[in-house]
Amino acid sequence: MDEDVAMMAVDGQETPTSTSNSRSVAPPASPQDLSSVWTAENSTQQRIIQFITRWPPSRTPFAYGPWIYASRGGMSEGIAGQNIPGLKAAFQALLGAGRVTVDTVDQISKTNNVVTGKWMGVVKVSTCKEGEKHVICIYVNDYTNKPEVDALRKGLRSLGVKWRIGFKTDAYTHLNIYKDNPWNLRPSRFHE
Repeated sequence: MDEDVAMMAVDGQETPTSTSNSRSVAPPASPQDLSSVWTAENSTQQRIIQFITRWPPSRTPFAYGPWIYASRGGMSEGIAGQNIPGLKAAFQALLGAGRVTVDTVDQISKTNNVVTGKWMGVVKVSTCKEGEKHVICIYVNDYTNKPEVDALRKGLRSLGVKWRIGFKTDAYTHLNIYKDNPWNLRPSRFHE
């Protein structure tokens, strides 16, 4: 999304429009409107308020798209170098050899530069699905950088996140490693 294109004024002159369902905000022009890139230069309080006012998770239906997404500038550089087809091919080889373990998946993740991960507790939040809780994801550049992962968890705790939160590697997402998988791998890591 281009900066500030679909954002409303903060000063109260404009109000969010809603669809016939008064709980829902008006639909985006495209699913990309649910995302925004934040940098040191454009991360102002006004812009943050505009974004969260336009896309409140509890009033943004899943039909508009699965995620409301804000990424920090620079994250895309690491993502651009990811070799997801290579990761998937290496995973198929592990499957064929019967060698799917946390360590072997970590190894192929590093080899294919798919080392981003997220605290599930950039930020993305799930849109509203009736009867379901929201998921909020906060990304790190390299899940193998344990000090970065721990520092982010500490920051979340200092903001008041007291409940148990899981950390999921993007490699697991790309490889469809979810709960109750046939390899008995926990889909999230670094639990306290």
